[in-house]
Parts: sequence; C-alpha cells; structure tokens
Amino acid sequence: MTVSARDQVLGTIRRSLGVAGTERPRLKVVEDRLGGHPRGVIPERAAGKTALDRLKLFVAMAEASAATLVTVASPDDVPAAVAGFLRAHNLAPAVRRGSDPRLAGLPWAATTLEVSEGRSFGDDAAGVSAAHAGVAETGTLVMLAGPENPTTLNFLPDNHIVVVEAKDVAATYEDMWETVRARYGAGVMPRVVNWITGPSRSADIEQILLMGAHGPRRLHIVLIDPSHAAERAPEASEPAGSTPAEPRVGSTLAVDPGGDKEKAPAPPPEPAEPTKGPDPHEDEELDEALDESFPASDPPSQTQP
Repeated sequence: MTVSARDQVLGTIRRSLGVAGTERPRLKVVEDRLGGHPRGVIPERAAGKTALDRLKLFVAMAEASAATLVTVASPDDVPAAVAGFLRAHNLAPAVRRGSDPRLAGLPWAATTLEVSEGRSFGDDAAGVSAAHAGVAETGTLVMLAGPENPTTLNFLPDNHIVVVEAKDVAATYEDMWETVRARYGAGVMPRVVNWITGPSRSADIEQILLMGAHGPRRLHIVLIDPSHAAERAPEASEPAGSTPAEPRVGSTLAVDPGGDKEKAPAPPPEPAEPTKGPDPHEDEELDEALDESFPASDPPSQTQP
C-alpha cells in the first residue's frame, strides 16, 4: 500500500503528539470549527454599512488601490464600456474572456470588438473576467477559478477588465466567504480563489514603483449598478490605508487675523549680486573627474531615470 505524502506528514505529527487522530474530543473540536465558521475581526470602516455606503466604500477603496472603475446601468452596457476602456488607452479592439454565462450572453456583436474565448497563453493584451464578488472593506475583487473564468486571465494579459454586479459587493471578507459556501455547499470549495486589489505592482528594487510587476499593469472594473446606488450614496470617509490626498499649500502671505492693525512696511529688497560667468577651467576639471569615474569600458547605467 502506497502512503501519500500527506498521510506521511500527518502520521509523523500524530506520533510526535502521541495521538492517533481518532480521539473523540479532538474530532469534536474539528467538527465544531468546520461547522461553526467563526468570523474574524471586522474593521470599523466596513462594519454596519448600508447597501449605499457599502458600494461607495467599494468604489473609494478600489480607486485608492490604483484601479479604474466605471458604472453601467445594465449588463447590456458592458461591451460598450469595455470598448471605451480599450479606446481610451489606444489598445486594439480585442479581448479574451471565459465561458461564464454572465459574459457569454452580452451583446458583444453590437461593438467592433474581436472577442475570443478560453484561457490566455500570455499573448492577449486584454482579458475580461466576471467576479464572484467584490469586498467593500478593501476594494477587492474575488475571482473563483474554473473554465468559465480561467485563472490565466487574472494574471497574463497586460490589461484586466473585471465585471462585477452591485448586488454581489459584500461589506467584509467574512460576508464574502458566506456567499462562497452558499454557492458550493458545505465542505466544498473552488480549486482556486484569487483576491485582486488593484493592478500588479512592486517597489522591491530601490523603492521604485513598477506597475505590472507580476500581473496586469491596469485593472479596470465595470460595476453593474441598475439602481445607480453608488452614485446616490453619501460620500464615504477617507479609507484607511489609502493614498493620502495631495497637501493643500497655503500662501505664506496669508492675512493676519488682526488685519485691522497697521503693519510696518516691508524693507526694500537688497540689490542682487552680479551674476558670475562660467569658468572654463572648472568645466575642464569636471570633465576629467567624470572620465575617471566612468571609464570607457564601464559606462554609466541607463536603466534608471
């Protein structure tokens, strides 16, 4: 009988713990854990949100993560929104999608898009996927792997376009997991669950931000919102952890609160010193120093700006 690597590892752990794995108290702990689905910590910014606030938070967090987002009123408007994104970025009117019924039933023929179906092999400029859900907590898209939405579309095309419905936007990660269990049933999970928050990026090398480091450089979200709830929702507070707004620079000549008091006149500016012309000897010394620092056999690198 061949012992699998999994059974071998678990058997080693049981022997080190001095248990057989069949003890009823231990089995009861596992059963309670799997059946109870304990929830993790819920961030304050996502707790107790109404449907309107939840959508507004999702939009704010997604855009804070460098994703772009457009809202459409009907699924039939999705192909035109996809075509508009490609046109705005001067991309070829061609996309690849999976066989998800939510995408297959759209009026792609009403546009000039060339639509292909199936997994990506890395030669597609743009891919279109249908998200299982969105998470307002972080502006995250939840993608379930399968023939209808190949995982390769999430990573290989340079531009990833994701369609998500407003009704599928959950407040927190914990709420989203409940929808996965409701879709697949107790004890069943999809092969892969991808969590996508903004486009791919990395700043590992000299803290220089590089977009598209290990995935798409652009993430575009098409939010289907028939009730326009996201547009009618009140403005969400500034999301924690998002990119801070540009500082507002005020004038150093602001009016003094006690403006009714007389102020002493400013002293006249001092005359500027005459500009000194360039010294040709200094230029020659600088050229010699540069030649010594970068010999002809080892020119300076041009890879950094």
